[in-house]
Amino acid sequence: MLSHHDRQELEKIERWFELTEPALAARLRSGKPARPPLLRLAVVLSLDLTAGLLMLLGMVTNSPALLLIGMITVTSAVIVHLSRFGRD
Repeated sequence: MLSHHDRQELEKIERWFELTEPALAARLRSGKPARPPLLRLAVVLSLDLTAGLLMLLGMVTNSPALLLIGMITVTSAVIVHLSRFGRD
């Protein structure tokens, strides 16, 4: 349970957010997570598919170059998955 002073400080912060960032305050109040941008979804899906296809093609054709490119693409896909690319 919060003390009286803590509640007052939180109310001050809430009023400050409502005055300075009304869109952010409305999003926080609604409690709904933001949908990922279409660009991020497209990049992530295309990287995933490209990485999988390159790895598969490299194994089927026994091509070290395709396998290496596939592994590099998998690494970039993991970086994009873990990064904040395209997020608010």
